[in-house]
Amino acid sequence: MNIGRKISTYTKALGLSTIIGLGSCGKQINPTAQVNMDTISCSTKKLISILERGDRQATRVVNVPPNTRIIKSDEILKYTPNDTLGALYYKVYAGKADKAIREANGDKGILVTVGQGITGLNSIKLANGQKALEGDYISEKMADSLLNVAINQKDSILRANIADSTYKKLKPNQKDAIIAYLYNVNESLLQKAPKGKSFFENLSEGNLGIVQSKFNVTPSAECAKAGLAKRNLVKLLIFGNGKIYSDKVAKDNFKKQINIVRTHKKGKKLLKEVFDIVKQYGVDSLNLEKTKKIVFNK
Repeated sequence: MNIGRKISTYTKALGLSTIIGLGSCGKQINPTAQVNMDTISCSTKKLISILERGDRQATRVVNVPPNTRIIKSDEILKYTPNDTLGALYYKVYAGKADKAIREANGDKGILVTVGQGITGLNSIKLANGQKALEGDYISEKMADSLLNVAINQKDSILRANIADSTYKKLKPNQKDAIIAYLYNVNESLLQKAPKGKSFFENLSEGNLGIVQSKFNVTPSAECAKAGLAKRNLVKLLIFGNGKIYSDKVAKDNFKKQINIVRTHKKGKKLLKEVFDIVKQYGVDSLNLEKTKKIVFNK
């Protein structure tokens, strides 16, 4: 039995999958960085976990040597997957959309992903110097550790670009939406603007409608268009606690993202997933129902 068939036989689908497994295009994660767990709230991890899983696969393997941190793709046949014994391992993969976007941009190297949005160029680097390449498996514990580092990194970027007083005033839903946004856009693009004020400047001045309008990342690859619009909608709705602010640019952006999703052959399904994810995260139910009625004309 080949590797792919053997793994798929024992593979479990975990959690909510996004239509396209888009990862972060930011800097390489440093697994050895000091993580302040106080900055990583449950709601932040919950949102990132929902949005950044992509098409991950997981399998249970037994008879793993005590110190094994990586199972190489060509070694998986040495292990007997079992649904009740062994440690849970996550497969390292490169998403089709990521490959298409990087090729369109002329970027070299493969952006590999593992677990909940943990990314790196060509390989996932672990604290002990080992590298997990596409097709390899790493333990759940290591994946969670890398996730904590990644979230802390994005949170540090947010703190560094706004005043401490502004940071403290952010509501959990606003902070979580922004940190999730930082997974898909380089912070340098948020520090400046072609015209007017930047993302961080508007955030600092409390221009929430304009900030909400900024959740409009556009992919380079056509195959990623609807999936990214879906993610944009999730983030802007969570930022607004289920509502769209009374701001022209915010409303225009909302309509734009809705129309992009609707053009997809599974548009209705994707829009339903948007509201399911936002509801799962937890926002004001009345706000969300009002917004939902606008979208579905109920």
